[in-house]
Amino acid sequence: MPILTRYIFGQKHMIIERLELNNLALSSNIVTIEKLDIGDSIFCEDMKKAHSLRALSYYFVRTRNVPRKFVFRKMDHGWRIIRIK
Repeated sequence: MPILTRYIFGQKHMIIERLELNNLALSSNIVTIEKLDIGDSIFCEDMKKAHSLRALSYYFVRTRNVPRKFVFRKMDHGWRIIRIK
């Protein structure tokens, strides 16, 4: 959360900027990746979204120390992230 410092009437004040939680898609994507069973996959037509999910799946495995493995495959009209372990 961005914190801004402002001087009002010569005194230092901190102003905290509010963010909409719906704009932060990280939590919903991590929940989606966490719920995948072996053999389940996510299909993305948007390359940017697919690469984001790919990076998030690697981050999830490394930070949570879970014995999971994901593969990233190019399909006819998009990309697929598949849980294989």
